[in-house]
Amino acid sequence: MKEIGRRLGVLRRQQGLSLRDVADRTKTIAKRRSDPRWKVSSSWLGRIEREGHSIAHVKLQALSEALGVAYGDLIDVPTDGEPEFVPPGYPEVPASAWNWLAHHEGALIPPEHWAAQFPVTTLLPSRTQLRDPVLRRVLNHSRNRERLYGVLGSKDFTLVPVVNPGTLVEIDATVRSICLERVFYSVYERPIYFLRSHDGYACGWCELDEKQEWLSLIPSARASSSHPRWRYRQDVEVIGQVIRACGRLGFPSGFQRSREVVIREAS
Repeated sequence: MKEIGRRLGVLRRQQGLSLRDVADRTKTIAKRRSDPRWKVSSSWLGRIEREGHSIAHVKLQALSEALGVAYGDLIDVPTDGEPEFVPPGYPEVPASAWNWLAHHEGALIPPEHWAAQFPVTTLLPSRTQLRDPVLRRVLNHSRNRERLYGVLGSKDFTLVPVVNPGTLVEIDATVRSICLERVFYSVYERPIYFLRSHDGYACGWCELDEKQEWLSLIPSARASSSHPRWRYRQDVEVIGQVIRACGRLGFPSGFQRSREVVIREAS
């Protein structure tokens, strides 16, 4: 239960919810179902998160619905079949993400329930990093970096409608310099970069000032996002260039079909 309690706390904080907020949601669920067993008090939820207290199956179902996550991901405690090494310095990700990264082969299609679990844009560790910590250190100091994956948070509308929230992106970590070209004939030709700053991760089109001292994140014309700016190479790091993106149509309500959009293949 400690692992489940920890995961509940992570999901709640990622969504910016208080214990009371989650408790109120379960109260609404219990009222809708006309079954008081679905209600979870804020004090009991706090004890579950801190101390790993046991919880009834029906109440765990209520919490999964209140947090908008798949029930299986709450009870999917890591097993011996999953990677034992967890790379440091990465945001908390659900067990299903670790499994997918460790065993993923073939087409770039993310699980349907991922969007609800990533409210903010997140960089995912690579499969090599999960499997071999020694090789991970070699790759970190090598020019031959492998491709990484990231998830655009469900609240990240920077690239709408070109790339929607909840999209899984593939990142070429060998491309870590901002293109200085000023004219692009379409948004599909303009490079998209995955960034890491003190505030977390970001993904979008970028511009440098004439002195190449400041990097600005440029949102799409339809996005309501601001134009964040950082000191280039001091306050922000370019993780790499996004070369492929896979999202689900109908976000956030549909999420039934998937499509793959090739943004740009790096040479």
